Amino acid sequence: MATNTLITPLWIGRDVLRVASNETRFVRNINKKLSDDFIVAGTKVGGTVGVRLPQRFTTTKGQALQQQGITDQIVYVTITDQANVAWSWSSSQATLEIQDTRERYVVPAATQIANTMDKDGLGRLYQDVYFAQGTPGSNPTANTVYFAAADDLTQIAAVPKDSRNMVINAVMGTAIANANIALFQPKADFFEGMMATNALKWREWWEDVNTYSHTYGTYAGTPLVKGASQTGSTLATDGWSSGASTLNKSDVFTIGSGSTGVYAVNVQSHQNTGILQKFTVTSTVSDSSGDMTIAISPSIITSGAYQTVVAAPADNATINVVGSSAATSTQGLGFHKEAFVMASADLIKPNVGKYEMVRAPKSGLSLRYWEASDIMTDQHPSRLDVIYGFRTLRADWAVRIQGA
Repeated sequence: MATNTLITPLWIGRDVLRVASNETRFVRNINKKLSDDFIVAGTKVGGTVGVRLPQRFTTTKGQALQQQGITDQIVYVTITDQANVAWSWSSSQATLEIQDTRERYVVPAATQIANTMDKDGLGRLYQDVYFAQGTPGSNPTANTVYFAAADDLTQIAAVPKDSRNMVINAVMGTAIANANIALFQPKADFFEGMMATNALKWREWWEDVNTYSHTYGTYAGTPLVKGASQTGSTLATDGWSSGASTLNKSDVFTIGSGSTGVYAVNVQSHQNTGILQKFTVTSTVSDSSGDMTIAISPSIITSGAYQTVVAAPADNATINVVGSSAATSTQGLGFHKEAFVMASADLIKPNVGKYEMVRAPKSGLSLRYWEASDIMTDQHPSRLDVIYGFRTLRADWAVRIQGA
C-alpha cells in the first residue's frame, strides 16, 4: 500500500535544503565545519566565532634545544547576512501534489538561495586572494595559465593536492574546453564540454554564473618603490602620475624583475621559488602628488616561520600592476577547500505560526521555514530564511584566474 507524503513545513524545509545544497558550486566546496559552533538557539546576524590556524615552525639543527615562540593566528568568522525567499499561497494552492510543490516553489526558492550564497561568497572572498594568473580582459585559452595557478599553490604555499577546485564561469569554461577539444571523448565529454576530474592539475571543475567582475584602478606614470628595506603590510611608492592614479582594493601587482625582483619563498623550506611574489591591495588608495602608500597582502616578511619573500624590495624597484589601467576582469577562483569558510546558524524560533528548523551537517547549512495564516483572506504567507557569513582562512591556498 502506498504511503502518502504530506506537504508540511518540515517536508518543505528539508526539500529546499536538499536542492540548495546541490545547486551551490562554490559554497559546497569550501570549509563549513564552523557551523557547529553556532548551534545556539536564537543566533542573530553579528554573531562571531574564532578559529585558530595551525602553527608554522622553522627547523633547527644540532643537539641544542632552541625553543620557538608560539604565534596564535585567529581568524574570526561573523554571521553577516540574512537571506530569504518569501511567497503567499492559498489553502487550495497549498493542497498540491508533491511534484507540483517541488517544481513551483521548492526548486525555484532553493536555487535562488543557493545562487545568492555563491554570489556573496565569490564576490567577497576573491578580494583577499593575491595569487593570480591570466591576463585581465581576456579569457585564458592556454593550459599553462591553469598549470601555473596550480603551481602557485604547490610551489609557494605547499597546499595539499586533494580538494582542489576550479570555479569559472561558462564563457571561461568554453574558452579552455575549446582549446582542448581534440582531447574530448565524443560520447562522454563533448556534450557537457567540461574539463574532466584532475585535468590541468585541478581535482574538480565547476561552472558558476556568480563569478565576480573586478575593475582595476586608473593609473599612469612609472611607479617605483620609495625607499629600500621596507617590510610589513604597507609599501611606500612614488612615480605615479600626480593626481591621476588610483589603485582599487584587490588590484594585484608584483615588484621588480630579475635581480631587483621580490620573489616568493616556499612556506616550508623558505627557499626561493623563482616566482615573483604577488601582492593585493587591501584598501583603495589614490595619489595626490605622485606618491602612494599602499596597504598590501601578504605582508613583506623576510625571515622567520611566516617569511613570505626572499628579501625586501630595493629602492626604485618597479611596481608592476597585473591589469592595465581600468581593465575589467572576471575572477575565476582555484582553491583548496580549507582556503575559505562559510558559517551558518540557527535563527530564532518564532512564537506564532508554523515553523521548522532544518540543519544539514554535511552541507553546513541551517534553514528556517516559517508559515503564518490570515483567516480573513485564506492566505498563508511563507518564508525561507538562512543566515551566514564568509571568511578567508588561508589566502595563499587560493588563486585567481583572470578572464574577460
